[in-house]
Amino acid sequence: MPGRSLVFRLCHVSLAVLVLGSAPLALSPQPVHAAPVHTNRLNQLGPRIMDEAANLAALPASQVPFTPAHRVVVRPLTGVRPGPQREVFGFVNASNIGDPNVGYTQWNFRLLTTVAFFGLHVNSGDGNLVTTDTAWAAFHSAAMGNLVNTAHANGVRVIVSLNLHDFSTSPTNQVCQGLIAANAQNTINQAIAQMNAAGIDGINVNYEATNTTCADGQASRDELTAFVKNFRAAMPAGSYLAIDTFSGSAEDNLEFFNITGLAPYVDSFFVMAYDMDYANASEAPLYCSSYCFNPISPLNTYRFNVSKSIAQYTALVPASKVILGQPYYGRRGCVPSLSSAHQYPIPNTNFVTTTYLFASTIPSQTGVSSFSAHRDPGDGVSKWDTWYDSDWSCNREQYYDDTFSLAAKYDLINRSNLGGVGLFTLDYGGGAAELWSLLATYFSCPVSFSLPATESTTQFSVQLSAGSCSVAYYDVDQFDITLGEGLFGLAPVGSSGNAIVEGYQGHSYQILARSHSTGGVVSAWVAASTQVSPTATKSHAWSGLYTLDGYGGIHLADSPPLDNAPYWPWPAARAVKAAPGPNAPQGGLILDAFGGLHPYGGPALQVGVEPYYPNQDVARDFVFLPDASGGYELDGYGGIHPFSIGSNPMPPLPAQFPYFPGQDVAKKITLLADASGGYVLDSYGGIHPWAVAGKPLPVAISQHGYWAGANVARDIWLDPAATSASASGYVLDLYGGLHPFWGGTASAPAPVAAYGYWAGQDIARAVWLLPGSTPNTAAGYTLDAYGGIHPFAAGGQALPAGISQYGYWPGRDVARALWGA
Repeated sequence: MPGRSLVFRLCHVSLAVLVLGSAPLALSPQPVHAAPVHTNRLNQLGPRIMDEAANLAALPASQVPFTPAHRVVVRPLTGVRPGPQREVFGFVNASNIGDPNVGYTQWNFRLLTTVAFFGLHVNSGDGNLVTTDTAWAAFHSAAMGNLVNTAHANGVRVIVSLNLHDFSTSPTNQVCQGLIAANAQNTINQAIAQMNAAGIDGINVNYEATNTTCADGQASRDELTAFVKNFRAAMPAGSYLAIDTFSGSAEDNLEFFNITGLAPYVDSFFVMAYDMDYANASEAPLYCSSYCFNPISPLNTYRFNVSKSIAQYTALVPASKVILGQPYYGRRGCVPSLSSAHQYPIPNTNFVTTTYLFASTIPSQTGVSSFSAHRDPGDGVSKWDTWYDSDWSCNREQYYDDTFSLAAKYDLINRSNLGGVGLFTLDYGGGAAELWSLLATYFSCPVSFSLPATESTTQFSVQLSAGSCSVAYYDVDQFDITLGEGLFGLAPVGSSGNAIVEGYQGHSYQILARSHSTGGVVSAWVAASTQVSPTATKSHAWSGLYTLDGYGGIHLADSPPLDNAPYWPWPAARAVKAAPGPNAPQGGLILDAFGGLHPYGGPALQVGVEPYYPNQDVARDFVFLPDASGGYELDGYGGIHPFSIGSNPMPPLPAQFPYFPGQDVAKKITLLADASGGYVLDSYGGIHPWAVAGKPLPVAISQHGYWAGANVARDIWLDPAATSASASGYVLDLYGGLHPFWGGTASAPAPVAAYGYWAGQDIARAVWLLPGSTPNTAAGYTLDAYGGIHPFAAGGQALPAGISQYGYWPGRDVARALWGA
């Protein structure tokens, strides 16, 4: 089919000169000995970008100055290091590897995985490598050795491209000749020898042709497949083998590249998804009679486009083997007007292919006026610009892929789960910061941060950075090395990267972070460790403050994270208390509905003897003894039951206590500092003294709120200094009101004027007072049913600071307790 190469090759480009910098670089004729390109191509296709790059590499070595190697000692490739999540595979033109403006010194190697030297030429007559051209000189230059060392130091592989092109259908065309078994074996032997001598990591096959029957009677596509198979077999283990294929090759898989046949032998297909503008010009929706401006690598809409190529390739081979090649170049020429996208270039008026660096800086160049930027009306992303150019005395138009257009393709690569992106060529983009930033955003976004050996405060900042990557947010996890608990997921951190971390005095922590880029990439985790000094200044009025949810979950409130809590698939949690002692509230117990006591935090407490009521929802609250050797549980009827910790003896039995047979009204239990007894709060607000055997009953509470027959009371705070003769504190009602109580010789606590209140809503669940609070200086927080934490203060004091980080469940009655120390 004579026209088939037009449909499926799709790697074409027309240019008179290739613009490499601020001035165009003229191309010399192809030297006869190298024979890397085909000259008998259809006129409307013109020369291709790969051919033009090959032409440059095929210039006689004497025409381009290179420092000959006394060969640089090449270091081996390092191991795995943080970097792109997918392949970022970039070609470099041989003549530009050491260019100080666009060469390897301008690249961010931490955003690359593979660099392909473009490229060594194959002499089709015998299969030998051409040794007298620019590419050979560049490959053996000191600059090449330095590039390899820089790449290897950053974990980036370097491979060399082998170039042989001929689109003739003659049975003796150059590709047919090069694939003759003996010639092909010469190529394999010499290429591997050069790879090993250079200390690089693989081979890229850049053979381009039209499928035809060669003089030996075999189809060139079958000979290419055999060539690649034999190449793989001869390469050292661990070497990388890639092949460049046309964007339309997978449409019917009947052309020069047998995609499914090649797949077992290559690590990747570099799909040359560019130069589509020539083939698309004459197709729907444009139907131009000759070349007209249109996208170089359209996202969609056009006859040939990136979306279609991806779908076709991934239908044949694993997506992980597909590298989507993208252009760092564009097309520019004189046109009739400044108002139309798909214009015909005016003949004989400087129609060129231009590098990204040149195309992206048109507004700042001399002679430019009336500049206007646009998006292609077909695919909606490709950039086209128009302007008047006094240097050429004409209206000018250009198409190229800017960061917006490239981002759309990069996003599709990620959504299609391809192996990665390919770039032709890195030197066309040089050190353009926006290109490297875009690669980071869509393929890498590595996080970096450091921590001091010791933190001087219990709350400290961790400054995260992802370099030039556009970050949407960061994930931060915390692991308590001292307790061996975690990982704890902290609140997501915004793009500023300022993470706030809380720690206990004397504890060591590992902090882990990863980024989520605006391009949808999730980076690898990065970790660092630090210790909070044992003498660190406390950043809050507490060491730790937490919310218990109904299922047993522990949620920090501007505090270090804790774990090792039980968790139930139903709301079984009834109460939680921290074990008294200098490490409170790092460890304690959680009470379930049936009376079971379960440790949280660390060191984990071992419960000795405990009351238990299987399948009876009767347990309501508990208290620890001051020495944490045991304590007492309260059941819903007012029964008080001792429990022990570890091998400690059981606490004394209660001798006097309130009891409400058949009435589930007992709510909370408190204990005096001398452990002789305490008080029980009932649903109606009644506060009832209780005592252990041999101890006097505490004084009756004479003044307190009471709501006869109404389930109003929710929580109680007893002054830590209370005695059996003098007791006072506060009761929390269901609406959030705080009601003072007192008895014996105690004075009335200061009234609470500033607090959260929800009239008519049963929403308040718990109250917690700051350490050091007294009935006259009471201040603390109330907890609502949804997890909201609200400051309050008595006696005209200023409110405590608001809590910035806490668990919250809007509209769900989930929160059960607020506790800390």
